[in-house]
Amino acid sequence: MKPRRILIYCPMPESGFAEHSHYQASALVRAGVDALVLTSPGFLPNHRDKPYRVLPWLLPPFLTFRQRWMKALWFAFVTVANELLFAFRVLFWGHRHVLIAGTSDTLALIWVWPHVLLRAFGVRYAANIHDPQRKRPPGRLLHGWQVRSSFFPIEFALVHEDFDSYQPDIPDSVPTLPVPYGCMGAEVMPSDGTELRHMLLDGHPERRIFLAFGYIADRKNLEVSIRALAGVPEAVLIIAGRVASTRDRPAAYYHALARELNCTDRVRIDDGFIPDPLIPGYFGAADYVLLTYRSEFVSQSGVLLLASQARKPVLASSGPGPLTRTVARFDLGPVIAPDDIDALRGAMRTLIDRGYSASGWDGFCAHMSWDRNVATLLQGFAGPEEAAGRTSAH
Repeated sequence: MKPRRILIYCPMPESGFAEHSHYQASALVRAGVDALVLTSPGFLPNHRDKPYRVLPWLLPPFLTFRQRWMKALWFAFVTVANELLFAFRVLFWGHRHVLIAGTSDTLALIWVWPHVLLRAFGVRYAANIHDPQRKRPPGRLLHGWQVRSSFFPIEFALVHEDFDSYQPDIPDSVPTLPVPYGCMGAEVMPSDGTELRHMLLDGHPERRIFLAFGYIADRKNLEVSIRALAGVPEAVLIIAGRVASTRDRPAAYYHALARELNCTDRVRIDDGFIPDPLIPGYFGAADYVLLTYRSEFVSQSGVLLLASQARKPVLASSGPGPLTRTVARFDLGPVIAPDDIDALRGAMRTLIDRGYSASGWDGFCAHMSWDRNVATLLQGFAGPEEAAGRTSAH
């Protein structure tokens, strides 16, 4: 029986998780379900006229502190406090069907137990798992317990259909249902980004613009991209986004690298959060989108879903996983070996010289459907019998 009401737990007010929750909740409303998003204040302010209800009950995960230890302490406190607020809402408002926007194992051994009790009392938990194949450092016993305990309340999980069916980090007791992710972001119009493009080309119409969008993170191989670009005089790189964490190299590192390689005139870094209204301008200005991740990255990229609105070819690399499989499957652009400066430089030259049609975007967008995503979710909630029929073997 289809649930009438689903509570989505999404503590992040912005980011890929928030966008994912927005599109899932909107699709649930189209399917006739009363969707509620439990989140922190300021949830996706640029998405107006949301068809679902927003409950801004949670504490903001990030505040501005100068000291790292203060940031870490606040994040730890907020993680536990928000999980308890989540359990409080489920218990006292009688929610029976719950969807977790993205699994987290941070301090799970502390906060998981109220949810375990709620599961025992009949609350049904599902979860989106965005990075089931994330490579984890060996030998961290406590972290392994955290990961396992975070799955205790979860009845079933939604995993991107291009992941391998076997996921060692997901317990055998948690069935995984393969789903597509839908396209995200505002439509990119022909006039979007014309001023930015004119500025970046700087009177050199023969140049082509490569966009690295989203978090500035070591996993995105931005150093490799700049070193490759230094040897391709017709290439311009724009990096747009905020630094992912204190463990990642700051924007200043890439500025210094561009100076060292004498290509500062062809590398622009917009360091900071990019509001939704400005995103189409970046994709409109670009000729190609860089998704050149390290070999350790074996997940999917939300930037690919944003790029779908611009229909721009992508240049992709990663370890074996859904990103490169998807790009190759729909012919969205060239796929190269990860961490290889020469391969990336050669691919840039080929794209500039020959172009790329990226003819598969229509098929990609037709296949990547949020309505199909939530249809699988609702079938999972419909009952153990129907869910079991769709379970991927571990």
